[in-house]
Amino acid sequence: MLIMAVPFLCEAVFLLGYVIIVALTIPQLPGWAQPGVEAWLFDIPQDSESSDNGSFDETSPAFSGAVIWNDYAGPDADIFGVPLHGPIKHWSETYDKPLLGCLFHDPNYGDHTGADFPVNVGTPIHATMGGVVVWAGENGPWGNLVVIENGDYQVWYAHQESILVVIGQIVSRGEVVGLSGNTGNSSGPHLHYGIKKRTGKDTYVWMNPQLFFNPDEVINIGCSD
Repeated sequence: MLIMAVPFLCEAVFLLGYVIIVALTIPQLPGWAQPGVEAWLFDIPQDSESSDNGSFDETSPAFSGAVIWNDYAGPDADIFGVPLHGPIKHWSETYDKPLLGCLFHDPNYGDHTGADFPVNVGTPIHATMGGVVVWAGENGPWGNLVVIENGDYQVWYAHQESILVVIGQIVSRGEVVGLSGNTGNSSGPHLHYGIKKRTGKDTYVWMNPQLFFNPDEVINIGCSD
């Protein structure tokens, strides 16, 4: 019985020692630092060890920015498929599927927060999620941008030539929201497709769009264009 009690006694001694050290250390710190350190010492494991804070391969940190959340929730809230429907043209060639260029976290473009689809100017862009349009206009490096929100997700369609929706409009999955272009920070005609997720009251991440469509829906040509 004594042998079986040893692990429990050791644990109790460790916890007692830990509490004593904490009690002696925290009062020595400046007043402004004490609450944070106390929370850090006693909150084990830390929330950040299990939360999706943008540190994983399939996400990147995101910020609120100019495109605010509307708190809309409605039908067609699931994201699936690709925003271009074949056949499509890229330069003088016609393809039966959309071309997938630069990837999320692309090896040639490590901070890339979406997926790029090289395509000729004027190609219809289809919504991959129903929802409300929370942005429809020029947005700096994004060029002509459409953002559709539903629940905790926003889907971004950037660098458009023409926008065919307006802010506040409710769209259905598959609806044409604009025509592809080469506006903003773009080195060639393409659609930048991004998926943003709200993970908390004021926290957001960019998701890898490839999580939301099947590999056989696209032709992967890489990030050379």
